[in-house]
Amino acid sequence: MLFFPKKNIRISVRDKKLVIETKSGVNLYRFLINEKIIQPTLCDGSGQCGKCKIRFTGANIPRPTYKESLILAKVNIEAGYRLACQHTVKKDIEIDTSEIPASSSFFMPKADYPKALKDPAEKKRGGEREPEGETEEPVFTAEEPAPEERGERPEADEPISINEFKPMASRERPPESRDDEGPSDGIFMIQQRGGVRYFCYSAALDNIVSEGTAETDEPLRDVIDSNLVPDFIHNVLKIRDIDRVLMLTEKGGDYETKNILDMISYFKFDVGTLLCEVIMPYGENHDVVRFFRLLGADRGHKLVFSLDMLDRVHYLTDKLITDMRFGGLTASNILSIHPRGKNPVTDFDDELNVRSVEKKGSPPDGVTLSALLKLVKLMHKKGVIDNSFTIKPGTELARLGVPLELTVRVTAKDGRAGFYMFRDRFAELSLSQNDLYALAEIRDYIITVIRFTIERIGRVAGLIFYTASNHENLINLMFDLGFIPKEFAEKTAYFPGDATVQAIKLFKEKDIDSFVSGRFGNVAALNLASEEKFIKIGKDRGLLD
Repeated sequence: MLFFPKKNIRISVRDKKLVIETKSGVNLYRFLINEKIIQPTLCDGSGQCGKCKIRFTGANIPRPTYKESLILAKVNIEAGYRLACQHTVKKDIEIDTSEIPASSSFFMPKADYPKALKDPAEKKRGGEREPEGETEEPVFTAEEPAPEERGERPEADEPISINEFKPMASRERPPESRDDEGPSDGIFMIQQRGGVRYFCYSAALDNIVSEGTAETDEPLRDVIDSNLVPDFIHNVLKIRDIDRVLMLTEKGGDYETKNILDMISYFKFDVGTLLCEVIMPYGENHDVVRFFRLLGADRGHKLVFSLDMLDRVHYLTDKLITDMRFGGLTASNILSIHPRGKNPVTDFDDELNVRSVEKKGSPPDGVTLSALLKLVKLMHKKGVIDNSFTIKPGTELARLGVPLELTVRVTAKDGRAGFYMFRDRFAELSLSQNDLYALAEIRDYIITVIRFTIERIGRVAGLIFYTASNHENLINLMFDLGFIPKEFAEKTAYFPGDATVQAIKLFKEKDIDSFVSGRFGNVAALNLASEEKFIKIGKDRGLLD
């Protein structure tokens, strides 16, 4: 009989700057404890407390387990958060453990942890006898996930307590103790068209425990102005037993606000014992997204790029945030270079033909970002464009031996150069030379910012890129096209998705004032257009004249 050794697995812990090898089949929670990366959590890995929450940042993001679907809110799961205790490591992974408290003071012996209820659904699924000595499956409600967990409003007339979503009772605390305490149970409400989206935060679990959307024609601004915030939470959202509420509303109103990082305007007030805090965009609506992204970014000498708002780049260290601003880009949003449309191209084959579209049977009217970068990569490989992303004239293409079927797709319609991505009798879709120039400009801008930061400010230990939606293989394509220097091949992280989930960090202090003063106390702003070093590097790259 042959025995095959277990494969070695690489676990990259990004926030600790560690890469450790282990054997396939280890439990991730136990591995992290054995390596002294984390301390034991409340339930010591039995999947009850939710405090071993980590974020998968690489390609191998596991599917959520049933237990995780009960404990973690949908917005957390979609952002890559999982429970370490629920996963057996079988592939190379990249994780971030910064959500797990470093202090062992959170540890409670397993024997002292409140015994959880058995999930009734397990009786229907199996009938197998449980091994002796194992902890029973925990649930947060007696029958099924709460309506908020499914994104629905409860139909019951009686308000639902946020404490009912937790496996242990919340602490009672007098209102006057707020100044001496940190996190408290709360709710985060976001103004949307036709309703209010909300997330409930549990201080005991340090986690979002439910979410939902309430359809209402009453804007949050009117609720605030009428001093009816507690009534709205109790009567419309049907939630009680909270100490704090965060509200994100549109810009405007006659309020005395505080400017935070030129991203959000903020003010707070009390209604009885309820602390109410309001966030509004300081300028454009996307400024709030920028703020939330910074809440979760690693501050270990990292450069943070939001590809959908490149006019500001941030360099983060433990002691200082450098806010670098540049308004000279033709397109500060890489996604706006060629809009995706209602039926975008999602992939091209090696011959530069459309391989797939989002909706089969209809002609494409746009292109996804990943498909666009793949097309540019193929155009360069086939010799259709040069290193500056300039389309070569048809005569030069013929002289270089570029296949005729590609040469005829080069167009000079209305005197402007372009390349047909798709064309038939009924529709056509082209990539203009101006689109290509805008891409090349963004590439040179990113490289220039990186070089400027290294030469003018300090070392760059890694790069972080954000987008609102996920673009498959985006970072690899950016490496291939020269958007990212090769030396950062192992030092680049990509975080797509809704940045709203990062608002959970605001609940970790008694109020936003305390959080901001602790995390964003020292900020330096730079206008890159007036920095001699940036201008010199930019000219060398061809970014500036």
